[in-house]
Amino acid sequence: MPKPERSSFRATVARWQREWMAVSDAALRINLDHLSKASWLMVLLNLGHVAYFGLWFEAVHPLRSAWASNVAQAHALMVLPMLGVWAVAHQSRKQERPSQLARILPELTACVVLAWAIHLTWLDQAVSSAISAYVNACAAMAILLLLRPPYAALLYSVAWAWMAWGLGSIVSEPDTLANARVNAASASLLSFWVSVLLWRRFVQTELLQRALADTNRRLERNQVQLETLATTDALTGLLNRRALWDRARVELARAQRENTPLSLLVLDLDHFKQVNDRWGHLAGDAVLRHVTALMQGAVRRTDVVGRLGGEEFVVLLPQEGTESGTRLAEKLRHLIADNPMAWDNAELINTAVGTPNLPIRVSIGGVSLLPGEKGSMEELLDMADKALYRAKASGRNKVVWATQTDTLLRP
Repeated sequence: MPKPERSSFRATVARWQREWMAVSDAALRINLDHLSKASWLMVLLNLGHVAYFGLWFEAVHPLRSAWASNVAQAHALMVLPMLGVWAVAHQSRKQERPSQLARILPELTACVVLAWAIHLTWLDQAVSSAISAYVNACAAMAILLLLRPPYAALLYSVAWAWMAWGLGSIVSEPDTLANARVNAASASLLSFWVSVLLWRRFVQTELLQRALADTNRRLERNQVQLETLATTDALTGLLNRRALWDRARVELARAQRENTPLSLLVLDLDHFKQVNDRWGHLAGDAVLRHVTALMQGAVRRTDVVGRLGGEEFVVLLPQEGTESGTRLAEKLRHLIADNPMAWDNAELINTAVGTPNLPIRVSIGGVSLLPGEKGSMEELLDMADKALYRAKASGRNKVVWATQTDTLLRP
């Protein structure tokens, strides 16, 4: 049974070590931020003590006068180090990668402050048995800085040992010495415990925030993917029927509001079923993607291309009338006819020999909504469909434009 306990302890220590490494940079940023602010407060407190004990404090007894002078000097000695701490911390906050000095600054500051507090406590023994300077410094370092527990344990243990050793050579009364040492030990232990609790809380909070941030990013990516799936045709990457008509209604409303023309093309691949029957559905899918690429390369960025379904496509042409719409339709028809698709998966077909070029033809029906005319997208689509039917009936591979006999659009 002991082995699992030791294994569990080692696993916990290893996990904590991984967590400490994961949050070390974040802890350093917080420590530098705290030091850049607290160092100024420390400077002001030191200067206040220097002014009080060095200038205003009046001691009747020579012993108290010497004590006050030593306290003033001790506080004066801390002004320059605290200014140095502020300079390094303030500069490092602006850097993407803090310097090596900045990385050890929190631990170095804790050592300096506790050493200074121990010295100040030794000085106070001349007039009092209090160890308030040491207690305050221990508490301040525990609250102000995020220290890794192993370092905090070493810091407070060494500080207490040094404190106790120094008191032994200064305090002559055994009862007073024992009381001071016990109080110092209590302050060290409590400060260490507070430091561990704050560090652990920080680690857990930081890791939880990162996990939440990762989850939110994944949710955002999933949301984008879902929106894409809801609006995009999976095979061609074009707008699907739903998204196409949402966009078409927006363009129609803009055209009628701004009194500009709008043209609509409906394209249908000729004899597409024969491609599927002879070469297989993989070839049919490749043809659809091939035609999609040709169309996307030929239209403007403001034009809207979508797939209605099967081998039928729609191209919406904002600010284009009958003449320019017809030109683009003929351009697309010739482009598709002049660029047969090389079917490089022909080896999958037993009857295929070599790499065949699959000829592609398209019939196109078009309609224009001119300025001043009224109509809905359903009416425009119906007119374009009738024009497409006439193109199919008259021999295919043609462009036929809708006329007023298809559906009347009255101003």
